Amino acid sequence: MMNVLLVDDEPWVLEGLRTMVNWDKYGFQICGEVENGHAAWSLIEDLQPDLVLTDIHMPSLSGLELIDRSMQELAKPPRFVILSGYDSFEYAKTALEQRVEDYLLKPIDEVEIENVLEQISRKIQEEQAFEDVHQREHALYVNSLFNRLLQGEDCSILKTEVEAILQMKGHENIACLLIETETYKEDIKSQVRSLTCAYRAELFTDAEGRVGVFSAMAEPSQERMEVLGKELYELYSSHTQMTMALGHHPGGAGATKQAYEKALFALKWKRYQRENGIIHYEDLPQNEGMTSVNQKALTILMETILSGEQEKLEGAVHDLLANSDSLMPVSDIDYARVQLLALEMGVRKQLKELDGDVDQFMQDMQNTLGLTTGISSYSAIQEYALRLTQNAMKMLMELRKVKEDSTIFQVVQYVNQEFREKLQLQELAQKFHMNANYLGQAFKQQTGKSFREYLNDKRMEEAKRLLRQSRFNIAEVSLNSGYPNVDYFVSQFKRMTGMAPSAYRKQR
Repeated sequence: MMNVLLVDDEPWVLEGLRTMVNWDKYGFQICGEVENGHAAWSLIEDLQPDLVLTDIHMPSLSGLELIDRSMQELAKPPRFVILSGYDSFEYAKTALEQRVEDYLLKPIDEVEIENVLEQISRKIQEEQAFEDVHQREHALYVNSLFNRLLQGEDCSILKTEVEAILQMKGHENIACLLIETETYKEDIKSQVRSLTCAYRAELFTDAEGRVGVFSAMAEPSQERMEVLGKELYELYSSHTQMTMALGHHPGGAGATKQAYEKALFALKWKRYQRENGIIHYEDLPQNEGMTSVNQKALTILMETILSGEQEKLEGAVHDLLANSDSLMPVSDIDYARVQLLALEMGVRKQLKELDGDVDQFMQDMQNTLGLTTGISSYSAIQEYALRLTQNAMKMLMELRKVKEDSTIFQVVQYVNQEFREKLQLQELAQKFHMNANYLGQAFKQQTGKSFREYLNDKRMEEAKRLLRQSRFNIAEVSLNSGYPNVDYFVSQFKRMTGMAPSAYRKQR
C-alpha cells in the first residue's frame, strides 16, 4: 500500500477526506493527519509518504512553503496535491512551477479526487516497477563487480568502477560488513538499503551466500558500518541467529579483497567462539600466538592433501597446530583454533575450485564429529583436523578424477570435430590446461589408442567415407580428411588399408 498524508487546518476537511474517499481502491492508506505545516514537515521526514494532500493557507508554514521545502531538502520528495478554497491563477501557477500533481478547489468533489488518485497511483506504480528493474540490474552488476575483485581479479577498470559506485575520492579505508544468518536475508538487504540511504554503501553476496556490505570509510564516518551492524543486530537478533564481522583496510578500491578477508576471518573467529553479535577484526586478540596463521605449515599441509600423500598427513597436521615458538603443542587452545580455522578455509577453497559441494562436505563432518564450536581440547582439535584433511583428500581426489574424466571427454569430442585441422598434443594440452604427458596417458586410457593413432584413424575413416560417397578427386579427399599433403595421404592410406585410394574407390 502507498502512504498518503492529509494536511489541512480545518478538521471537517480532514474528516471529509478520510470518510469520503475510497483510498484502498486506489492502493492508498492514510498514514497521518495534521493541521499545520510544521507538523506536516515532521511527519514527511519521519514517514516518507508517497502522496501529500495539503491546503495552501495554514498556520506556521503554508502549503506552498511545505512543498518548496520538501523539493529542496528531500532526496525523494512525495507527490503533492493542493486543496484550496482560492480560485487564484497565481496560486495555481506557483503550484504548477513546483510540480504538484493537481490543484483541486474546495469543496472537494468525490469523483474528481478519485480520478486524480487513480492517475497518481498508476504513475507511482509504473515508476516503482521501473525502479525495481533498475535496482535488480544494479544489484547484479555490483555483485559481479565485487566478487570478481574478491576472486583476485586485478584490473584497473574494476577498481575505477568500485571507486565510482562507492563515491571514493582517494585512498580512503574501505570497510566490509559480513552478515551470516540462515533466514531473513532478503529482509536484511532491504533494511541495509534503508539504513544506508544517508551515505553510499553497496550490498553483495559472497560465494558462500553471506550478505555483505562495502562502504568507503573517510573521516568522520569511521563508525558508520559498526552502527549499521548494531542496528541490524537489534532488529533481528530476537528472530534469528546472526553473526556479523567488520573489517577495513586502507588503499581505496584496491583494498576490497583485504577488507573482505579481514571480515571473514573475524566472522569465523566469532563463530568458533560460539558467539552471536558483531565483532571487529581489530577487536580480535592481537598477540602473535593467538591470531597469526602458520602459513608455511599450512601451505605444506595443503600440498600434502592435494598430492594424496596420506602417510604424511598426521605429521603435517601436527606441524600446523603446534606452536612453533614453544616447540610443543600449545597450551592455549585459541592458537590451535586459528590454525584449524585457516585449514578449513583452505579446504573450502580447494573444494569450491573443483565444483565440490562445500556445504554438504562440512555438514558430513559435523554429523560425524560434531560442531567445531564444541571442541574444548588440543587433542580434540588435532583429531578433527586429521579427519578433516583425510576426508578432504578423499573428496578432492574424487572430484579431480571426475573433472579430469570430463576434460578428457571434452578433448576427445574436440578431436572428433576438428580432426581435419592441424592438431598437436602439446597445443591441446595448453588449450585444456593440462600437462601434455598426462593428457597423452589419459587419452589412451579413455580411447584405447594413443593420440596420434586415434587422430589418424579418425582421418582415415573420413577419407574412406569421402572416397565411397563423394565425387572429390584424390587431392580433395586428402585435404578434406585432414591431410594437406596428398603424397603423404596416399602413403598413409596404403599403409593402413593395404591399397591405394583409387583402388579403394573402385571396389565400392
